[in-house]
Amino acid sequence: MENLFDKHHLERLLPDYLTHAEKGRLLKALEQFQEKGSWNSTSYAHFYLNKKPDYFLQGDLLRGIRQAIWNPMTDKFQKIYANALILSNTCDLDSSNERVIPKDVVLAPLTPFSDFVEELSLLVTNKNKLATIIQGVKLQTYSNVFYLPPHPQSNQDFVCFFDNAFWFPTEELTAYLPNMEQIRLQSLDYFGYYLFLVKLSYHFCRLPEEKQR
Repeated sequence: MENLFDKHHLERLLPDYLTHAEKGRLLKALEQFQEKGSWNSTSYAHFYLNKKPDYFLQGDLLRGIRQAIWNPMTDKFQKIYANALILSNTCDLDSSNERVIPKDVVLAPLTPFSDFVEELSLLVTNKNKLATIIQGVKLQTYSNVFYLPPHPQSNQDFVCFFDNAFWFPTEELTAYLPNMEQIRLQSLDYFGYYLFLVKLSYHFCRLPEEKQR
């Protein structure tokens, strides 16, 4: 992912409605991942919105969403309720948008970072290699893994695996609107949102690979 945070690549992703100053602040925040540094030198300030709207947004972190996971011990799917990240576009989340072909919501599960590290430590016994992988996740160097830092008012950070995405009925998500404060953990601010878009785009649409397949 060496070219993922290249300045010229990032500039093409930024919308025209941002002011020059806003683009500058956003590019500066994103470009810190271009240089090889340490987690301690990486700033995730202004990652989440302070004031959230009264509707769901792409990139929202949700609490207790119904999911189906594969149980290799029973060779069956089982139902769980866990946190998830909205991958669908914001406009697709509104069930009032009339469409010939209805759209459902695409989400990806959120795993507490401490649980991820605990499971990873069972697979990677070399402490130096384990530390390198953990730092790499926090520096966003893995295309399928999106690291979400703790909110200033919370010590909980997460990882999101894009390749574990699943669908959820739009009508059911709409039914949660009256209780948004209970189900929505956080919404992404400009920095968090565009870092999310960069990672999501790179994972699913890696056009600049320059490899014939």
